[in-house]
Amino acid sequence: MTKEPIRAYQRQEETWYHLPAEIRVTEAHLHRVRVAGVSLPHPGLVNWIVRRGLPLQTRLELTALHEFGHLQTLPVPLLHVVILAWPRRGHSPYPLWSRLLVGLFSHQVAWEVAAESYVAARDARAYRAARPPRDKALYVLFWSGMAFFSLLSTWFILKREE
Repeated sequence: MTKEPIRAYQRQEETWYHLPAEIRVTEAHLHRVRVAGVSLPHPGLVNWIVRRGLPLQTRLELTALHEFGHLQTLPVPLLHVVILAWPRRGHSPYPLWSRLLVGLFSHQVAWEVAAESYVAARDARAYRAARPPRDKALYVLFWSGMAFFSLLSTWFILKREE
């Protein structure tokens, strides 16, 4: 009995700020983003959640676009880090460990929302058509919840007492 090979999708593209990127995603939810000769392999947890139930080719194409969206929207998470780390007056009512943990999650969520927004904006018609009608409300609810979490957790970190 021979095992069928894992199917993959690969694309090469250049970001708007001229950074060449090579992206490879597989049906096993393993991703590799190569930027300027540096390879960043990682599992695609968010893509595994939000692409469930889509046809394989559509899932791989949207996943690759999402990974490229991380690069295209890089200024958004960089600005978010600057906002989170900027020194402020006053004392936070929360311990440092909780602010660091929430900040890490908040940053990752903000970047995921930015990357997925890039996917939706790049080809809105194909993006909407890929999702079955019954799943669209859950999908919008998921991403709205993620965006709300990012905003709320950013407020948590920025909150100060005089």
